[in-house]
Amino acid sequence: MKHIFSTCRSLAVVLLTASCLSAALTAQAESSSQQTLDKVIAVVNDDVVMASELALQTRMLASQIQQAKQPLPPANILQQQVLEKLIVESLQLQMGERSGIKVSKQQLDAAVAGVAAQNKLSTEVFRRELNAQGIPFGMFRENIRRQMILQQVQQAFVIKRIEISDQDVDNFLASEEGRRLATQEAIDKPINQTQARHILIKPSAIRNDDETRSLLSKIQSVVQQGGDFSALAKKYSEDPGSALKGGELGWISPGQVVPEFENAMNNTDVGSVSEPFQTQFGWHVVQVLDRRAQNMSETIMRQQAQMILRKRKFQDELPRWLKELRDQAYVKINN
Repeated sequence: MKHIFSTCRSLAVVLLTASCLSAALTAQAESSSQQTLDKVIAVVNDDVVMASELALQTRMLASQIQQAKQPLPPANILQQQVLEKLIVESLQLQMGERSGIKVSKQQLDAAVAGVAAQNKLSTEVFRRELNAQGIPFGMFRENIRRQMILQQVQQAFVIKRIEISDQDVDNFLASEEGRRLATQEAIDKPINQTQARHILIKPSAIRNDDETRSLLSKIQSVVQQGGDFSALAKKYSEDPGSALKGGELGWISPGQVVPEFENAMNNTDVGSVSEPFQTQFGWHVVQVLDRRAQNMSETIMRQQAQMILRKRKFQDELPRWLKELRDQAYVKINN
């Protein structure tokens, strides 16, 4: 199952660092003092881009460029770039909505707390700081939610277009650069591995978070009473990489899966099934089949090579996918 593995974490969106926070604060504070007669700038399928949003995002980008001490492009070029970015983001958000991709309140709370921590603030102090700058906390949370959905959409639709063959890994490791980069994570000592399988169910338009968790609780209960985990995974799991294999994930090394999954797995005894838990991909239960200590230096080196190659191919594939999305959409820009 590729998409819960932390190879995708290296592709995660950087939400908002301390260096660009002040730029965003300044731009949005300035926007509150400027009255703009709002109008539709662009129609994007069934969505619209408003003049106020374009103006705000343009000022934010200009502030960030100035803070980085980089030359500003001409105003019309900058605005055109921002408009194109908003159009492409709208298309991705529409795709996310059609696919039932959502961000739960718990996930959003954790992301906002992470941004606050990056700025060495508690969430409450961070909220007060935003309010003092004239930025509604709800607006900030909405911006974070949008970025999280964009990340999930890209992972869902771009990652599956990427294939890394054994020959790709061999060729990478045969190069001096590849061997050097891949061996940085390899260790010549045994590491603890867990053999596990899981069932993933995603909230949707007809099944909210509570209902999804309740369904997994029932599945957990059935397994605890002797039910066939493999058959249940084939019936219910929405993970295309493992469902047909009965949820089998094979042997998992530390750091190979997203933190929420690894924590739940590590806290589950061999032969037991976890309580339902949530990751950015949906709700899971995991069954631990076995544990072992294994010398994995060569395997880890190959996994590291795969991660590097996947990240590079993602950076190549993302613009192509976005162009396809843009070319297939109905977009009307109002001059």
